[in-house]
Amino acid sequence: MLFCLTVLVGNDARAGWRAHALVVEGWGGALGKAQDQAFFRPFAASTGTGILRYVWDGGSLPAPAGRHAWALALVEDSTARIACMQGRLQRLGGSPGSADACGVPALHDGIALAWDRGRIPAAPHWSDFWNIVRYPGKRGLRKDPRSTLEIALMADGVAPSDVYTVLATPEGVDRAFHKLSQLRPYIVWWTSAAESARIIGDGSVLMTSAAGGEVAASASSGHRDVGLQWAQSLDDGLSWGVAPGLDSTVRDRARALLHYMSQPEQIARFAGLYHARPDDPSLQPMPMDAAFWQAHLPGLAKRFADWLATP
Repeated sequence: MLFCLTVLVGNDARAGWRAHALVVEGWGGALGKAQDQAFFRPFAASTGTGILRYVWDGGSLPAPAGRHAWALALVEDSTARIACMQGRLQRLGGSPGSADACGVPALHDGIALAWDRGRIPAAPHWSDFWNIVRYPGKRGLRKDPRSTLEIALMADGVAPSDVYTVLATPEGVDRAFHKLSQLRPYIVWWTSAAESARIIGDGSVLMTSAAGGEVAASASSGHRDVGLQWAQSLDDGLSWGVAPGLDSTVRDRARALLHYMSQPEQIARFAGLYHARPDDPSLQPMPMDAAFWQAHLPGLAKRFADWLATP
């Protein structure tokens, strides 16, 4: 977990305001900055509710306890479903046995192939990502089975529409890890969306899977010429999870912020700041299957960790 702190204060900047601030666990990078500008700062200014935004990497959901007890956390939909079923997020509706109402939708963040256009003029595909002979250099992948195993199968020739059917079988899992093993010596692992953009922007890798919005923001700031290949990209749903057991005052503040972020004006403002999907409507990223990962993440995460630990 990262503890990069952003402090946002409402109009009521009284002494001891931190004790009454709404604590939000968010992501860093361009996404966090866009949410600050579109949501948190104007909400704080209009309501007088101070907001503390901590940054975490989106891995294991931190427990809402101690000094950094959070009320809202930005999580992947698969994480939200698992945490909700374990009682670590507040169920917002639906039946007790369902994970379909365990978060408030926040955005869809595209995971695309980013590459150094100064070294590769034409847009590569995932099959090229594995072609070290033709395109020598390091490759970036997320240090998580989510998105990484899907990409490995697509690179091995599995059609996007068949990825989860294949990955649901032992043979498909073996196939994905065999494909990863072919690339192992060349992989640079990233653990956050912001890091995925950094490693391609600073030349640490020739190509990487990356959060499209983060790469687009880095490109606009005049860094290295980086392209985004949206063919066979992934669409990762993110939601706001609510901590269980909040007292009524904090719960009301959290609800007010969620309501504020859902208003068309705020949504439009955010969309103008963070471009997470392709501009071409014909290029539609493949939705990541949150229900699949809810069922299979524990087992595949262990297999992934064991694979990482094996020379």
